[in-house]
Amino acid sequence: MAQETFTVEEINPKHGFARLRPDMDPGTGQVHTALYPDPEFTNAPPFQLRKGDRVSGVRRGQTVSEVSWVERVEPPWAEVERVAELLALLERWEIRVPFEARVLAEHAWRDSKENPLRDELQAQLPTFFDFEGAHPFEDPTLLERLSAAMQPYLPGFSVQPVQGQPAVRVEPGSVEIVAGVGSWDIPQPTFAPMIAEVNARLAAVQAPVRWVPTREDWMLAPPALAALLQKHGLLEGTAIPA
Repeated sequence: MAQETFTVEEINPKHGFARLRPDMDPGTGQVHTALYPDPEFTNAPPFQLRKGDRVSGVRRGQTVSEVSWVERVEPPWAEVERVAELLALLERWEIRVPFEARVLAEHAWRDSKENPLRDELQAQLPTFFDFEGAHPFEDPTLLERLSAAMQPYLPGFSVQPVQGQPAVRVEPGSVEIVAGVGSWDIPQPTFAPMIAEVNARLAAVQAPVRWVPTREDWMLAPPALAALLQKHGLLEGTAIPA
């Protein structure tokens, strides 16, 4: 079937669709399509449609498929300025993100299925888990990495499993910390008591960093940097105790 062009008239994120007006025959009424163009057909970027976009696609009844962009409206200038300000603030923490503010603003404004800014932060700031290497319950280097990461702030710090018990022993002081109740799908609560103990020790020596919770992990960062990231929604969506 022939490709037609359409203009996005309305989006409905709650129900995941957009209403389109045919450019060549607007009097025929609106049709609808998925909120995110299908990359299987179009190699489309992982953005949702926005009002004012012009797209092409194949009309089948009241539905348009195989949608690709003809022209995307620009993200609001206020959103671009917000991201530019954030990038400037991150540079003060020696975090440099290799993307233009407009590109990152479009990802945010269009609720992209990718998040290059969060990915870059996770690449530059140490995290507690190594999901790509192993599940936390099967990661033999997890406690070793934690001990090594703490040496600049807590010299002599170490943490070892307690034989036959769901607990770890933290040195110095031989403090035993009982694991929380987690699960394979949600392992974070298992490690939350240990992280709380480590953060308390960092606070006691006035260390410049803490383990701050992210969506699925913890990140080692200065509290002021963590507050900045939280303000901009980059550490949102977590109920992990810190």
